[in-house]
Amino acid sequence: MSIDKVAVVGGGIVGTACAYFLAREGKRVTLFEETALAHGASGRNPGFVWLHTRNPGFGREVSLASRALYDQLVEDLPLDFEFRPSGGIIFYTTEEQGAIVREFVETVQADGYPMEHIDGAEVRRMVEPIREDVLGASFCPADACINTPLLVRSFAEGARQAGAEIREGVGVTRLIEEGGRVVGVETSEGRFEADAVVLGAGAWARKLADTVGIQLAVGGERLQVAATVPVPEIRVEPLVYGPLVTKQYRLFRDLPSWDAAHFTEPYEDEANIEVLELISQRRNGEILMGCAMDYPDDIDLRPTVEGLARSLQSIVQDFPGLRGVAVDRVWAGILPFTSDTAPIIDEPIPGLFLGSGHVYGNAAGPMTGRLITQLIMEQEPEIALDEVRFDRVLEMPGAGVAVRW
Repeated sequence: MSIDKVAVVGGGIVGTACAYFLAREGKRVTLFEETALAHGASGRNPGFVWLHTRNPGFGREVSLASRALYDQLVEDLPLDFEFRPSGGIIFYTTEEQGAIVREFVETVQADGYPMEHIDGAEVRRMVEPIREDVLGASFCPADACINTPLLVRSFAEGARQAGAEIREGVGVTRLIEEGGRVVGVETSEGRFEADAVVLGAGAWARKLADTVGIQLAVGGERLQVAATVPVPEIRVEPLVYGPLVTKQYRLFRDLPSWDAAHFTEPYEDEANIEVLELISQRRNGEILMGCAMDYPDDIDLRPTVEGLARSLQSIVQDFPGLRGVAVDRVWAGILPFTSDTAPIIDEPIPGLFLGSGHVYGNAAGPMTGRLITQLIMEQEPEIALDEVRFDRVLEMPGAGVAVRW
């Protein structure tokens, strides 16, 4: 069946990227967003286009492809989204941590992946507020920073200019299936018929997939973030991760010398919260800090006292230059994820295209828009989708169960 009219559900990076690329191919696109563009994870993350720790296979391939695509999007999209290709680091403060970080660098370099080891003096040059006794870091020059809400709005505006309709404040209550095919959506303003539906609703996609009998194995991970007032006099050049994050990533945990004891703080166990310690700086000078990670029973976008306390505890310890800086606001976001950390990009039943489970959506989201467009156009996807099929074996995420990337 030739597809002309497409409904896109979800106004985040995946949904708006799909709307943008589909509209540029001449499809009649209507995007539905229940609240406002970038309301979910895309509007609540610290802007990491993070390639540093992507696993070999689809995750690495799609992230490298998206990173190359960003260079073109800077030219093509109508709105500036503060793209900064300044790289990213994972720093360390002990010799035991350093031995493991250097092994990580050597391992990924052997794969031909862009990675360097830098010393403490270089880290302090790049990250002015960091502790004086920092010893070194891994540095990935391919990492980049964006203002994700601005990217989403730019995709949406580009889609509008190509003929798409963007309908904010219009919720989708269910998918409509007739004769074994998805033929539209039921919205808060009535039925909308389409030749195909793209479900790119992040952590909210699971409930909508249920309406057509699709069990979507996508969970939700809450990240809590704080932002300072603008402090342009304090320079943070790259994306910055602290040593606590390494236990999240398979590329570290699979190293022969890996020892989690060197990358865990007692306060994480005490609170049953893991800290994805990070900072990044936006163009106006504000610094985003985080992130406590937990797994609430349901979608909950409220930060907690415990979560903010634990993540800021790590910031105070490792970034003494930020101790006196005023905090402007705090928030939380829910990252969708699958048990193997790869997204789901597939057409599980005719007319329904999934772009779900993007735990690294800034890195994979733009290319997901292109890949789904290629599926709808009945073209060969430029990246093989075997690892991201709907019917692969995935565990159904449970509340309170941590995911490892």
